[in-house]
Amino acid sequence: MSEYLQKILTENILSTLPEQQKDLYHYVIKMEDDIAEEVDSEEQFMNHLRSVSPHKRAAKHFNMTLFELLNIMKQVEEEISRQLIPMMDAVKWKDCTEFVLSKSQLKENHKVFFVSIPRVDRLQK
Repeated sequence: MSEYLQKILTENILSTLPEQQKDLYHYVIKMEDDIAEEVDSEEQFMNHLRSVSPHKRAAKHFNMTLFELLNIMKQVEEEISRQLIPMMDAVKWKDCTEFVLSKSQLKENHKVFFVSIPRVDRLQK
């Protein structure tokens, strides 16, 4: 599955969580992504994480202890993991290449798919 589609599904899952969990998760992930853009290797990333300490900064920003922040992050990541596999299994791909090629000027070396993304609330029932 594409990274882009996985990101969309993750955002769908996050949309069902309480506001504080969403905000905290987005805040921490944004800081981690910013660090990842600044470094060239996994080792540099880990060293930068230790020196910059974004999780401590996030805990301070949300007025909580580091332990509380890490616990909430763990809960959110577990919820994402719990729901992501069933969502990925429920995604339907329909090859629409022939139809689109006949109706447009799309190049023949392209493929076109209709992707149906399940609603999170329908999977939880």
